[in-house]
Amino acid sequence: MPKSGDSPISNQHMRGVHALGRPNSPPPQTRWVQPAHGRSGEPAVPATIVAPPPTPHIPNTPDAPMLALSGGSDLSVTWTAPAVDSTHDAAAAFALRSSPSGAATWTAVANVTSPYDLSGLSAGAATDVQIQSSNLTGSSAWSATSTLTTASMGPYAPNAPAITSVAPPPDGTAGHLAVSWSAPAADSTHGAATGYNLRSSPTGAGTWTVLTGVTSPYTLTGLSGGTAIDIEVQGTNAAANPGVWSAAMTGTSWGVTVVPGNWVCGTSQVHNTSVAPSGGVQMTATAAPTAVTGAVFAWSASGSAVPTSGFIVGGADGQTNGWGQWFSAPATAGTFYLWMLAQSAGGVTSGALVTPAITVT
Repeated sequence: MPKSGDSPISNQHMRGVHALGRPNSPPPQTRWVQPAHGRSGEPAVPATIVAPPPTPHIPNTPDAPMLALSGGSDLSVTWTAPAVDSTHDAAAAFALRSSPSGAATWTAVANVTSPYDLSGLSAGAATDVQIQSSNLTGSSAWSATSTLTTASMGPYAPNAPAITSVAPPPDGTAGHLAVSWSAPAADSTHGAATGYNLRSSPTGAGTWTVLTGVTSPYTLTGLSGGTAIDIEVQGTNAAANPGVWSAAMTGTSWGVTVVPGNWVCGTSQVHNTSVAPSGGVQMTATAAPTAVTGAVFAWSASGSAVPTSGFIVGGADGQTNGWGQWFSAPATAGTFYLWMLAQSAGGVTSGALVTPAITVT
């Protein structure tokens, strides 16, 4: 019962306190915290949303592979990785399968990489090839088919030789060209060359004269003097057909003939003394058909490379087309060659004759 003088509010307060089971404690204070806000003076902490993992996808199907002849009856197979898009992931591996063309009797090989050498095929047979991509999720469909016929059985014709030199020889003639070439490499579709053919034509005319059974180096004779000639070489062996012709190389024959005069150089000389036995050397240079404007002599350590410097100028010696000069042997000992060179307009060498080796002591 409330005491005399208690107000209704006080009595209600007391009842509320006793309802909490703590009759002598002060009433509890209530604090409201609005949602999505932190404590007073602190920023709110947003909720963390965890997205579900992406769905894995198989790769796209590769494009049809590219095929090329490889060693023997092998095929070289190349391909590109398929594109990645929103419904296809990257390829992690590839498989290849092959079949005689049209038979659909497939032989598959897993975990291949591009380029891949497909071996064990029949020679001279058309072969179908397909590619498949895969990853941890699964495999694509097989690609479209590519088809190529493998190389036939040998013997195989040789590769084309490589001409290394076409030049007029220093033999004094005006109608020769010396031709040298290297043997072509043999491979799985080309056999070794056991013989050679050579053909020649005035430059650009394409009117070929063919010689068979030649060997390198070969001296081509019977040419016009001072004429540019195209040369090609072809390899042969037991194959039914010869190999392809080489790339053409052009050489120009000498336009002047050169022969020794009455005074010649001996094969033994003493350095830095007059040339034995006559103290000088003579030569005859005749237009064939290039006009002769002068003649020079030159000592050289090479008997094949035409000198371009160190010239000893000769003078007309009173004989028909004759040129000569007094001079000495080389200043040092060694093995040398004496060159006799005819010159035409502009000092161009238009004919050459070289002696055998000369020992200088």
